[in-house]
Amino acid sequence: MKQFERRLRSEKALLHAASELIDEVGCSKTTLSMIMNRTGLSKGAIYHYIKSKDDLLAMVLEEKIQETNETFLKRMGSSGEDMMDPAIVLAESFSAMNDSSGIVNQILLYFTGRNDTKTARNALRAFDHYMVEFSRFWILSGQKNGVISSEVAAGQAAEFLVVMASGLRMRNIHGGSDYVFEFEQFHGMMKRLFKGEPVLVHK
Repeated sequence: MKQFERRLRSEKALLHAASELIDEVGCSKTTLSMIMNRTGLSKGAIYHYIKSKDDLLAMVLEEKIQETNETFLKRMGSSGEDMMDPAIVLAESFSAMNDSSGIVNQILLYFTGRNDTKTARNALRAFDHYMVEFSRFWILSGQKNGVISSEVAAGQAAEFLVVMASGLRMRNIHGGSDYVFEFEQFHGMMKRLFKGEPVLVHK
């Protein structure tokens, strides 16, 4: 039991240190030496848990995904009356893609530039799969509770949302700040997509 607890503490320390350093200096400048200094773990101990820096960043990305999932699941009501408007939840989650300083976005952009490596490629695919499934789950839940039109094709709508999110994320590379497509517009589009006159419907 002690060995298991020690492993959990060490992994938590690695993830916490990596997150702090990414926030402070970015992915590219974060090094395993910096991780060692921040955690007090030896090089051998660190390589006992990870194979490379990219491996650690993939673990951080997975942790952030789980945290996001838990946050939004808490906002899932047990009935149609207390379920938060899916259009708002999805608009908020995807508009967060505009935060170029966010840890998730920093890792995703870093991995995009390293897509020729297996770790980066797998991490990007896993994130894309998660986003599609998360969106689909939320849409289906909204339909079950009567707050999203049953005519909406959940799979198609989920794919569309992920394409939108990817576009927002890539646009951040250019660092512009004068965009006019903001949360209000995104929310309005979500309401149109899910309620008023559904566009992506079952054939």
